[in-house]
Amino acid sequence: MEINFIYILFLSTIGFIISFIGGMVGLVLGVIRLPFILSTGLNVTESVGTNIGVSTFGAITAAIQHIRNRNISFTIFIIMALTGAIGAFYGASLTKNVPINLLLILIGLIISYESFTLLQDNNIKNRNNKINNNNNNDKKITENRLNLNQKSIKQKNPYYDIFVQSIIGFLVGILGGLVGLVLGSIRLPAMIKILKTEPKIAVGTNMLISSVMGMSGFIGHLINNEVNFLYLIILGPSAMFGGFIGAKYTNRLSPSTLKKLIGIVLAIVAVTIFISQIIELKFFA
Repeated sequence: MEINFIYILFLSTIGFIISFIGGMVGLVLGVIRLPFILSTGLNVTESVGTNIGVSTFGAITAAIQHIRNRNISFTIFIIMALTGAIGAFYGASLTKNVPINLLLILIGLIISYESFTLLQDNNIKNRNNKINNNNNNDKKITENRLNLNQKSIKQKNPYYDIFVQSIIGFLVGILGGLVGLVLGSIRLPAMIKILKTEPKIAVGTNMLISSVMGMSGFIGHLINNEVNFLYLIILGPSAMFGGFIGAKYTNRLSPSTLKKLIGIVLAIVAVTIFISQIIELKFFA
């Protein structure tokens, strides 16, 4: 495809928007960006390598902003990044022995479920808050619940938390290694739902983990000469700027609004995965 100024501007604008939203909700959104890179006429291998590079650059600048905003749990980051890297390495070695298309459909189903549960929990909490606002006595009940929750948090076994974080990191890493994705879209809701991490902390930590794992994958594609530097130069700066600016808005959102936004973005990611698999099945039919 012949490159012209209008098309370059279009790609850069799309890259900025995707990274802006991703930086805000803690997702690299490479799955959404990939079709636009494929539309340039690059082969699949180069498109994937270039996409990982663009996603990584956007994730790094977003992670820097989240670090500045103190949206990082370095304990969770170290544990999940390490176990995720081990899992990804192991998963990558099994790629030739598994049906990638079926795994992608499974990933889409997992993300759909996580999106649904986040949005459902958010709606239930909003309804409860409206009911509580109509009763003055509910204030005392809420305070008692908060005190009980704080006590239960203090009584948590740190070794159990480390074990759960390690299992999630390793399993997501294996799945990501099998299909060649960072899969922050599975890791992020797991942090919020299973680990009970504050949404903004989960967003920042997931972005930092994704930037590290993305860089690892990008280096692999560089070594194999699977990156188109022209499109990397075109899309990289806009992705970096979008991720950095988007991350600034995370702390401006309430926890419930942030969870709702994450749920909506996850639903879009799931639909994108399903559509891509349907198109591929039709193509090979």
